[in-house]
Amino acid sequence: MNVPPKEFIRVMPDLLRSFTSTAFQEAGTLTVDADRLAELLVLTDLRGVFSHGTRQLAGYIEMILSGKVNPRPQVECIDQSQTTAVFDGDGGMGHLPAYLAARMAVNMAKDMGVGAVTTRNHFHFGGAGKYSRMALKEDCIGFAVSAHRFVPGAGASILSASGASPMSFAIPTGDQPPIVVDMATSIHGSNDLFKMIPDAFFKFIGLGAASHALGGFMSGIWLFDPQANTDAWEGSNQGAFICAFDIARFRPIEEYKKEIDRHLRGIHQMEPAPGYDRATLPGALEWEREQEWAEIGVPVGKEHQEVLKKVAKLFDMKLPF
Repeated sequence: MNVPPKEFIRVMPDLLRSFTSTAFQEAGTLTVDADRLAELLVLTDLRGVFSHGTRQLAGYIEMILSGKVNPRPQVECIDQSQTTAVFDGDGGMGHLPAYLAARMAVNMAKDMGVGAVTTRNHFHFGGAGKYSRMALKEDCIGFAVSAHRFVPGAGASILSASGASPMSFAIPTGDQPPIVVDMATSIHGSNDLFKMIPDAFFKFIGLGAASHALGGFMSGIWLFDPQANTDAWEGSNQGAFICAFDIARFRPIEEYKKEIDRHLRGIHQMEPAPGYDRATLPGALEWEREQEWAEIGVPVGKEHQEVLKKVAKLFDMKLPF
């Protein structure tokens, strides 16, 4: 769970975007791709999902400079029907094909009612919520899931079988914050914790298996295993499945919005979870942060600052703070 840092400095999003884009360009990425990566990473920061925002920047840059990730991929749609498509990421950052896939899925949904797209042959795509949320403005429900290559085997606990795949549902509303479930399909724990809440572990194992099937096997991540494909980039170990559904194909959109808003107003009157002061559904806090922090800046904690300092030193860049 991402929690805003207690000690931080505020950094305006435009400065953070500029810094991030410049860093990717210094690593050899095309300007248009660097700008897209910066946009998506800073959007993640604005929502408070720091684990998958610009705090990842140094690691991403290292993967590119070490030759494991293609800095200038030629992302291509290699198969398409009226409602489905497949994108090849050419060994680059996963954000680039995933963004195009989400945009295409939403366009298909508006044209045909549903759109479903897979991506393959790329590195990490970040948090899944970036892509599911792209459906919201078009009054569509969005879903995104990713998986990476990992080999289960003798000696490893079944509790690790979920593979830590990210999954996100984004559900539009009327005048209420959207419902956005954006999570990893894994749970960190021990045998002692398993004995206390076995149901939670079994649910996450199931979610992880489904995620790996959709975002992994169906997308074709094993086609680019360097041991079997000598042309593959070492970092191209991930894939994704992204889809969108047009609510208006099932019922009048205004009726739907009226009902879901009424439901959410009722939710807000419920007793909060222990230790919390408000009753909300997933997505509400991120929505509030995005509006507020766009005006006052992203809270960048000490560890986050060190990541940005490392990148600035590497390329002799001016820090955004």
